[in-house]
Amino acid sequence: MAQTGASSQPAAQRVVVLLPFEGSGTQDLVADAEATVRGALIARGVRLPDRAAINLGLGLSPPTDPAALARAAQGMGATQVIRAALRPLAGQYNLSLTLIDAASGRTATREEAIPHEGAGEVIGRMLDALLDPAGWSAPPVDPAVAREAEARRLAEEEAARQRQATEAEAARRRAEDEARQRREADERAHPVRGYADGGPFSVGLSLVAGGRLSGVRQPSGMVISGNAPAEASGAAVSLRAEGSYAIGAVPGLEAAAAFMILTTPTTAVGLGAGAQFTFPSSGRLPLRGTAGVLVGLWQGVSGARATTLWLNPYVRAEWGFSPMVQAFVGLSLDVAPADNGGLTALGVMAGVRFRLGATTAR
Repeated sequence: MAQTGASSQPAAQRVVVLLPFEGSGTQDLVADAEATVRGALIARGVRLPDRAAINLGLGLSPPTDPAALARAAQGMGATQVIRAALRPLAGQYNLSLTLIDAASGRTATREEAIPHEGAGEVIGRMLDALLDPAGWSAPPVDPAVAREAEARRLAEEEAARQRQATEAEAARRRAEDEARQRREADERAHPVRGYADGGPFSVGLSLVAGGRLSGVRQPSGMVISGNAPAEASGAAVSLRAEGSYAIGAVPGLEAAAAFMILTTPTTAVGLGAGAQFTFPSSGRLPLRGTAGVLVGLWQGVSGARATTLWLNPYVRAEWGFSPMVQAFVGLSLDVAPADNGGLTALGVMAGVRFRLGATTAR
């Protein structure tokens, strides 16, 4: 092991301050033990300051702190300090020797039971072990230096935590930005195609205005839905109330029903049921298309009051003002075949419908 300062000096160059013995033994026992230790040190070539020099250098009350003792020993030109404590036992005594190196502050302690006969041999082994730097403790740490090192360590840990937090936040933001960019790129590459928003139920009201398709020849005297041919108007106007229910198993498919009142060219009512399909929107506009067909009963109210089948296919475009409100415009074909010629009318329908209930998934 490498040695530095006084620890690397040969015994002949060592100056050891041997402090007055502490303990509870008799004066003769303490004096005898101190003389044995002093003689063993001198026999090993160690120089010992006399009691007057020690009292002058350390004062009448020497410090007990190892670091203070090391500084005081250095002021006296000593290389080590030895502190001794003695406790009498039956036929022997317990001796504790503590060495403090003045240059490094390192310490070593040996404690043994010393017989009255052969004390010099046992004490000599104790001193050989004490004077060997390999057995010394690690150098003491100055409290101020320790506090500074601890503060530096805590500051470094706090800085590391802040760096980690900053890096984690930056990584989170990068991940969010990358996810948003991927989502936007995907939306640009694959435009949103969503089915009808809003609840599964809907109710609506519309006006249908158009013209009667006159493709049927009628014998003289026959009437069409209660009006003579000469009296029949070419216009066709009706009011329509509707309702629908979204079928969850097939997105966009709805069961539909409607009640219609025809006012021109004759008066009639129609009640039908069927299905309609609302196509998903394409792009980011809330614009959808709907196509459906109703089959039901037609009943003339004026004229011949014909009762017949009512067939009503229709198509329309819907604009969503909100998930609950859509306005629509489209084409509606009313077909009511009858023996007297019935009625076939094509009109433009415009209206609004409201969705009710819990919002459906897109």
